[in-house]
Amino acid sequence: MKSAVAPVLSSSSSINPSIPRSVNNGSLFPKNPRTPLVSHLSLRPSRSFSSSAPPAMASPSSQEHEGYPSGSMVDFACDRDGSPILAVSSLAVHSKNLLGNPRCSLLVAKDPEDRTDTAITLYGDAISVFDSDREGIRTAYLKRHPHAFWVDFGDFRFLRVMPKYVRYVSGVATALLGSGEFDAEEYKAAKVDPISQFSLPVTSHMNKDHAEDTKAIVQHSTSVMVDYAYMLDLDSLGFNVKAGYKGSTMKLRIPFPRRAEDRKDVKTLIVEMLQAARTQTLS
Repeated sequence: MKSAVAPVLSSSSSINPSIPRSVNNGSLFPKNPRTPLVSHLSLRPSRSFSSSAPPAMASPSSQEHEGYPSGSMVDFACDRDGSPILAVSSLAVHSKNLLGNPRCSLLVAKDPEDRTDTAITLYGDAISVFDSDREGIRTAYLKRHPHAFWVDFGDFRFLRVMPKYVRYVSGVATALLGSGEFDAEEYKAAKVDPISQFSLPVTSHMNKDHAEDTKAIVQHSTSVMVDYAYMLDLDSLGFNVKAGYKGSTMKLRIPFPRRAEDRKDVKTLIVEMLQAARTQTLS
């Protein structure tokens, strides 16, 4: 896998010159981003991503305009191997394109409203799901999209996108931000971060009851006196926040001192980080 060190910051537009260079050019994001990448983007089943996850952009080759890709917004789920599952109608243009040429790409953004946030492109072949697998695939799809009653309509079928390569970019300024590529074997071997399943309850608790503590940790970790810090998600290596600084909004990666082993250990690490922040404030 080819990779680069990803930064600690992703602003709502671009690298903000008013933010101290220690943040703009930081390298606090894990050097091996595979585990948090997979759990954050939820191409593997992960509770860390909202059940109302945004759709992906599927781009098969156009049958009408030969040689050009044809993009369509599609919902997806994943099978147990992490392969994306699509439910497509035979009436849809992208379904006809995939029938003519199964090669396609699937673009998934962690935060579609923030172009500087992490995104991946999965390249693969869209293959019809075998009848023997359909019930299991249907169950997985409806777990992700419980109101998709239309999957049982006669013109719908399930396609499995068999990954060939997975390309990730952690932001638009690729000279500073991390990027890299997995092959199919590396992707299948990747595991969902075990701590990501606790992301929602932990971040909800911190944001509701300990917002000032989160701000103190962020200030201590980055040396930036942020005005506020809202915890977005977490994994075994750290957590991400949306922070305010002098009228600007930015995203920051805050690493744990060490890898978290379980949910209880997450609490231990956060307490340790808060104690370190308070100690510095008193000194």
